Amino acid sequence: MINAETPDTHSGMTAFLRRHAPVLIVVVLPTFLALVYYTLIASGQYESEAAFVVKDSRPSTRASGAGAAMMMGGGSPIASGGAGLAENFAVNTYLKSHDAVDSLQQRLNLVAMFRHPDIDILSRLFYEHPTPERLLWYYLNHIDVVFHEDTGVTTLDVRAFRPEEAKRIADELLKLGEERINAFNRLVAENTIKAADEEVTIAENRVKDVQHRMTAFRQRSGDVDPSKSSVVGISLIGQLETELAQSDTQLAQMLRNLNASSPQVLTLKQRIKALDEEIEAQRRLTQKTKGVYANIADYDELMLDREFAQQAYMTSASELENARAIARQQQVYVVRVVEPNLPGMITYPHVFRMILAVFIGSGLTFMIGRLLITGMREHAI
Repeated sequence: MINAETPDTHSGMTAFLRRHAPVLIVVVLPTFLALVYYTLIASGQYESEAAFVVKDSRPSTRASGAGAAMMMGGGSPIASGGAGLAENFAVNTYLKSHDAVDSLQQRLNLVAMFRHPDIDILSRLFYEHPTPERLLWYYLNHIDVVFHEDTGVTTLDVRAFRPEEAKRIADELLKLGEERINAFNRLVAENTIKAADEEVTIAENRVKDVQHRMTAFRQRSGDVDPSKSSVVGISLIGQLETELAQSDTQLAQMLRNLNASSPQVLTLKQRIKALDEEIEAQRRLTQKTKGVYANIADYDELMLDREFAQQAYMTSASELENARAIARQQQVYVVRVVEPNLPGMITYPHVFRMILAVFIGSGLTFMIGRLLITGMREHAI
């Protein structure tokens, strides 16, 4: 009796498999394989979390009324005090770039971390010497960098197959972000100060040039200060002419009472003659040097050039100090809100979620395929 029922049971099972083969192949089999892989084979991953915010030292330009309105509207005050979106997005983009991967590979040997022998073949990095593109793709599947515009905080999640390695990668990524911000600061400072520094150099060279011209003028003319020398020469001629006038007056008075051949009169006449000769010599000396006025004009022009050059130098030096102060005010820095933690338990993969996703995806695939086949049959008829 048992032997008689065996063919019927076998044929019934065969008919059931044929009737439900599409469902079994498209839905049940992938779900079963996912169940086996995620529960028995898949290597667990540890997740280290961190958070940071990019801040700057520039004074806030927003009005207090706008800040109050933001608070009343439910906005976050953290975002108003943070740096601009450009700095935040720049750091986030850098952490997901080839540059960050190359730095991590040089500092931590990222490939070795993702190729431990005990990692299952589907989870590990397959290539021992991956191309930059493949390594970046694998790396991006194990990190999440999310910037929250409402708070200005960036969250960083790193998954690795060892808890200490996940923490090391997260901590190194924060250091890389800080280094990139410091590079931004240096570039801003250089660009801000460069133009002002060039102006100071030009003004300084101008002062030196005027000083060289004044030295050459003094060596050429043999006069340290022609304006003072001319005043001395003119003053001397004036004094001599005054003495000459006094001597002439004295001679006229003496001739009224004394003979012209008297010794006193002769002595006074010799003095008058000496004064005339000295005055004439001083006048010839002035004319011999091509005129002291020409030297005074050249000297005054040099003095004016030196004054302008010194004023320009002082102005450019003041602007350089202002540029340095502005550069210090534009410093941007990373503030660690949450330090990377050392995970104590496996948090990835999410077994139930992954199996459910495979089941739903397989079910949708089966339904879409069945609709397409049904539609094709109806059109064929």
